[in-house]
Amino acid sequence: MPQTRYGISPWLDAVPVKNRPEFPAFRGVITHPVVVVGGGMAGAMAAQACAAAGMKVILLDAGRVGQGGSGRATGLISSEACELHGELEARTGKRAARALFELTEKAPRELAAAVKRLGIKAGLELRDAVRILPEGGSDKLMQRELAGRKEAGLSASWMSPAMVQRQVALASAGATKLPDWGFVDPYKLTLGFLSAAIKKGVKIYERSRITKITFNRKNATAFLDGGAITTENLIICIGEPTSLFKPLKRHLKHQDRYAVLTEPLSAAVRAELGQQTALVTDVESPAHQLWFTADHRVLFTGADQKRPADRLRDQTVVQRTGQLMYELTRLYPAISGVSPAYGWDVPLAHPVDDVLYAGAHRNFPHQQFAFGTSHDPARAFLASRIILRAVQGKPDKDDVHFSFARNL
Repeated sequence: MPQTRYGISPWLDAVPVKNRPEFPAFRGVITHPVVVVGGGMAGAMAAQACAAAGMKVILLDAGRVGQGGSGRATGLISSEACELHGELEARTGKRAARALFELTEKAPRELAAAVKRLGIKAGLELRDAVRILPEGGSDKLMQRELAGRKEAGLSASWMSPAMVQRQVALASAGATKLPDWGFVDPYKLTLGFLSAAIKKGVKIYERSRITKITFNRKNATAFLDGGAITTENLIICIGEPTSLFKPLKRHLKHQDRYAVLTEPLSAAVRAELGQQTALVTDVESPAHQLWFTADHRVLFTGADQKRPADRLRDQTVVQRTGQLMYELTRLYPAISGVSPAYGWDVPLAHPVDDVLYAGAHRNFPHQQFAFGTSHDPARAFLASRIILRAVQGKPDKDDVHFSFARNL
């Protein structure tokens, strides 16, 4: 029987250590136009975007590029700013909610176009998502949400129980169909954007941890173990705030998401699972997401919880892997007996209001932030474009809705 690999990202595991790129640590005291901090998806995308726009860019990572939270991400892509447009509209108003959703809806398509243009091979695929209402559940809230989205000009449609059964082979009270969700290998995606950035002249430094940041009216200075860099544009894409940005922690909730990737399914099992052409999600809190991979595996995520103590991490991963496999077999009994090849945790700093933060903060001059991407590749891409526009001094009129100002 195959052995489950607990606590290991399948995307990192697929690339031998000797084939992973390495970069030197930063040494020196310099001034540079643009400095990106963080070598995950958002950092790689921001560095590539700024360099392609003609800027001179340095990228710093405290560890190894792509091997932090982005390398552990599920790789699943969504196209909505948050799960409930109606609740967001009640908090922010119609115009802001529509703008947040419209920009987020476009992000997966714009990411796919950039990946194609740059020749990045990371298995990116966009599909419809089907958000299922459990059998016997009331569809009033879902229908009200759908009506609100349609009124705002957003993309969503209703699926009857019969349509759901035909497409995903699940009994339900109906579902909402959402376009342009999907999957991409997050590690290969990060390396692809880093490679494109290098071609545009970006210099990358690993094992280069920032210990202090100071600023004045004209610039900010990042102090590292190996020196210091002064810049007018310090772009922070580190997944979650460190002690250097303590005031920003209140905007985020720190959780772990859990994921399983099964062994390949036999043809007989696959025949019981519907068309396998959609990402399947639900209305649970936290929600589950299910994706059928190109090599006939199931990627299943959920079971989010408050981050456990380090001493409990390993046993929690084992427990949550078992829980997810149990929930998966309840959805699709045909999968019973299939082993998980991988079970792992994904560190999340999720926005308290579920909406991405991208842009400046009044208490941190000369700095731009990308927080709350939840390691969603499309959110990371959107954040990088908002930051690019800010650095260029050409913000979109709706970029402000993603800023920290909405919750000050």
